[in-house]
Amino acid sequence: MPVEEYLRMSFDGPDPEYLDGELRERNLGGKAHGRTQAKLAICFGKHEHRFPLKVHTEIHLRLAPMRIRVADVAVFLEKPTEEIPSSPPHVVAEIVSPGDRYQEILEKLKEYRGWGIRHIWLLDPASQTFSVYDDAGLREVAAFGLPDFELTIQKSDVFE
Repeated sequence: MPVEEYLRMSFDGPDPEYLDGELRERNLGGKAHGRTQAKLAICFGKHEHRFPLKVHTEIHLRLAPMRIRVADVAVFLEKPTEEIPSSPPHVVAEIVSPGDRYQEILEKLKEYRGWGIRHIWLLDPASQTFSVYDDAGLREVAAFGLPDFELTIQKSDVFE
């Protein structure tokens, strides 16, 4: 399917991702996913007046001409000028949903890293864990931090 056709389509449920001409369905997050996503966005939103952070949820990102991913939360340092940004955000956060496959999550995080995203976070509402993905791979952390902005997000900020 051509990318132009994908961009004109509307979907029941969550928008699928567009990967090299194919549609990849995404799991419907459920209540815990939605609540975690909202609370994380609020954590960033509280700091938009102090720092140049522009938070977006469920945003399409054009990683390559034929690859469009949908991020649960993306934080940019400037307001994106394109409807589907083709420049990487400063932070991207993915939230694990029931039914997500670990290998597909890792593939997506690896692709984000290759695209140049500096801070890649994974939140799992079921286990109430935080992980970061960097050059060393995926590792669990006690809290998320953005040292450039003296910003720390604790598990208690996003998990009930």
